[in-house]
Amino acid sequence: MRRITRLSSCSALALGLAAGPAFAELTAHQVWTGIESAMQGFGYSVTATETPNADGLDVTDVVMRFEAPEDDAVVEFAIESIDLVENSDGSVSMTFPVSMPITIDAAPEDQEDVMMVLDYDNEGLEIVVSGEPGDMTYTYTADRLSISLEEMEIDGEAIGREEARFDFSIEDVSGATVARTTEGTNLTQDVTALSASYDFAFNDPDSDDAALVTGSMADLFVSSATVLPEGFDPNDPQALANGGFSASGSMGYTNGEMQFAATESAGTTSGTTQTDTVQLEFDIDDAALRYDVAATGQAVTLSGPELPLPVDVRLAESAFRITMPIAKADQPQDMAFGLTLRGFEMSDLLWNVFDPGAALPRDPATIAFDLTGQVTPFINLFDPAQMARVEATNQPPGELNALTLNNLTIEAAGAKLGGSGAFTFDNDDMQTFDGFPRPTGEVNVTIDGANALIDKLIAMGLLTNEDAMGARMMISMFAVPGDGPDSLKSSLTINDQGHVLANGMRIQ
Repeated sequence: MRRITRLSSCSALALGLAAGPAFAELTAHQVWTGIESAMQGFGYSVTATETPNADGLDVTDVVMRFEAPEDDAVVEFAIESIDLVENSDGSVSMTFPVSMPITIDAAPEDQEDVMMVLDYDNEGLEIVVSGEPGDMTYTYTADRLSISLEEMEIDGEAIGREEARFDFSIEDVSGATVARTTEGTNLTQDVTALSASYDFAFNDPDSDDAALVTGSMADLFVSSATVLPEGFDPNDPQALANGGFSASGSMGYTNGEMQFAATESAGTTSGTTQTDTVQLEFDIDDAALRYDVAATGQAVTLSGPELPLPVDVRLAESAFRITMPIAKADQPQDMAFGLTLRGFEMSDLLWNVFDPGAALPRDPATIAFDLTGQVTPFINLFDPAQMARVEATNQPPGELNALTLNNLTIEAAGAKLGGSGAFTFDNDDMQTFDGFPRPTGEVNVTIDGANALIDKLIAMGLLTNEDAMGARMMISMFAVPGDGPDSLKSSLTINDQGHVLANGMRIQ
């Protein structure tokens, strides 16, 4: 979480030194004070020389410094000068140098010392600040923003660009950031960009190791809202447990593509990825965390000396979501977990490895489940002292109260498994199920095409008749005929006495 906070502050700088909503007459000094306050709220120290002039304010020799003692690392953002010009409409325009260096010095324990200098460049960057002190809006546009690795040292040894390089750029950027700084800091931002591209490579002169990664994406957007309470310390995990902090947002892009190659002594492994759309949403405060990411139109190709044949797979849709409480609570709190892998396809070359006769249907496969429930957390996950006590005493961090399987779908090779159900859990009864809270509830399962799939596996030689007979006997113990010709269904119930029943027949 601390890394997320630091990255948030860096992106605010890189997209226009974000800080600030709008609507009155501002002075250049008030704008600069707002920037200092915002960066200090993210844990940066700020030094600069301020020189008033007829148009506003010149700020020179600016150094914004962030220290991470636990990683023995320092980040410095140096800006030669910032010109702040007071406009007739009450707004303030800001002009930055075309190039600004970012220095990162890290000396983590038992690891190599690393020094990097990144050049943050801009073309056509325009920033206009409006509003009033404590409530400012930063509106910005740029033809191009980019970050490139210009210098690098490892344990004092210089690494040239022929050995390591990194370039990232975004085109046609526009956005606005609003900062309210009364009773803490409240930041909101909306940013869009027409496209982005990146290029990363390294080449080890002392071995055959090398790597190359290039890619691009289009229609980027970022929307976020962050609340930092008074006295918030981004270096202190306990600050997240003290209350008042929150962050939410969404981001995404379209038409993502990447090409990569990695060379070792055995040869070169290379591949490509493609994605039609990607969207991520997040929401975190002192009580709960929510994370939801989804993508469509994914494709991956991969080939290399350690692969018996080239990989070529596609996925129509993928999604992952999680909701979890992070604060100690006396009452059950909502949780959720979901995964979707829909429309998975692979090339005939891969299919033919285990099904050369095309006996199995090669329809797109799907695995998806959606689980919700309630848990009661006994500790705050961001409190280091509480987490340490849990690890030392081996006590559970919470208790499970309820689970609902909203949907389970597995489709592959012509067969389909579906399921849904719900259970509650009695944490006062840990004996009936040997240390696990006693569940009460029911889950219903349907299976279509199972017998046809078993017959095909026998014909392919992947399953013996004896194994097939055992599988069918096992299925018959728990399932009854369903609604179709090759359909089965089963209802698994655990009653309030702790009895387990399959289709009404007690099995435990």
